[in-house]
Amino acid sequence: MRDWLASNGWKDEVFLDFDPERGIAAGERWERALNEAANRCEAVLFLVSKAWLDSGWCRREFELAHHLNKRLFGVLIEDLSPGQLPEELTGTWQVVRLAAGRDHVVLRVVFPVTHEEAHVTFSAEGLQRLKHGLEAAGLDARYFAWPPQHDPNRAPYRGLRPLEAEDAGVFFGRDAPTVEALDRLRGLRETTPPRLLVILGASGAGKSSFLRAGLFPRLKRDDRNFLPLPVIRPERAAINGDAGLVAALEEAFRSAGIAATRANLRAAVQGGAAMLRPLLQSLTDKATLHATDGGSAPALPTLILAVDQGEELFTAEGQDEAQAFLVLLRDLLVQDAPALIVVVAIRSDSYAFLQDAKFLEGIRKVPFDLGSMPQGSYAEVIKGPARRFEGTQRPLKIDDGLIDALLADIERGGAKDALPLLAFTLERLYVEHGGDGDLTLDEYRSLGGITGSIEAGVETP
Repeated sequence: MRDWLASNGWKDEVFLDFDPERGIAAGERWERALNEAANRCEAVLFLVSKAWLDSGWCRREFELAHHLNKRLFGVLIEDLSPGQLPEELTGTWQVVRLAAGRDHVVLRVVFPVTHEEAHVTFSAEGLQRLKHGLEAAGLDARYFAWPPQHDPNRAPYRGLRPLEAEDAGVFFGRDAPTVEALDRLRGLRETTPPRLLVILGASGAGKSSFLRAGLFPRLKRDDRNFLPLPVIRPERAAINGDAGLVAALEEAFRSAGIAATRANLRAAVQGGAAMLRPLLQSLTDKATLHATDGGSAPALPTLILAVDQGEELFTAEGQDEAQAFLVLLRDLLVQDAPALIVVVAIRSDSYAFLQDAKFLEGIRKVPFDLGSMPQGSYAEVIKGPARRFEGTQRPLKIDDGLIDALLADIERGGAKDALPLLAFTLERLYVEHGGDGDLTLDEYRSLGGITGSIEAGVETP
């Protein structure tokens, strides 16, 4: 299985406990090593056999992964009937059968230690299903198509604009927080209502991009468990604005293929939670019919209602709609029909407004701290988007000297505001000099570095 994963693109991303290079080292505490590996991983594969089912240690590993809210894949390496699998396993994970069927392929293996050769047969269809499931579960940007089909000339660097869902393929530098946030949401899904996750970060930390290009497209892929509505931005009209609740519902119904007029949706919102719940339930019912993993019958997915720039709910303008919106959220959150998680991205210095909001009194808020991006992640923000052009008609090469200069200038300026400054400079570099397929240190210097590019940008009408 390790060799098959490597041959399909996961060569350096697999933790296998007895692997001589990437597994548990001699003398290492194995239980702690397994815990750390499970904590940082995106998905856990269990190779299920009769021996696995009889093993208390294997069951403990499963319980650990389930406790950490990981994506779980049960890979049946013996032809087990559904009745032989415990209900707590089949109800919570995706099951792939590799030992059943007649479409087997033969894989050559070499045993560790003895180096003896043997041959293993797996179902070709099962392997294809597993590959598809792992790609869908993959958080790395390379598992998302880019550039988007509707915008083939889209720039890889977005400047001060937040990355959107179609930019998931160039969202780099936030792997660990993305894994942690998704695990947190899976954990919330298992709890009783109300469920409110608050993404906290300073201005310029990249909360909007994290929500829109990081979490949203990955939740959308996990359609067995989640149904994210289009992201809402309150601005001055949290309900009826261009990016308000009614617009988000209209887009969600259109995407689901459910006929609904804006007028009817607005009337349901105005009628409160009692009128809106049946409409939301119709979305989850329709989504359940299209769950993609092909395992056991899925439960209804949990709706995700995400609010970007949550501090706008507490500005002086638009308070009538903001208060009505908060009342509606409260009434939706306290019941579980349909299941709902609300996610609010808000500046850390505005969190007190959300904590003290009288309309959300009694609603537990679960904070998620999105701190400043670690210095070591900035290189991926620079190099990652350029790698997406490899093998395309739009190659983009970035000189190593330019990367070093950008990182050095960021380090000299300190961590504060580094991400927006870097994003702005990269966009300007690409717009001014990316047309010939490369970005160089001399071109960066011609802009005057980070400071010069910002000054030039301010002066540009």
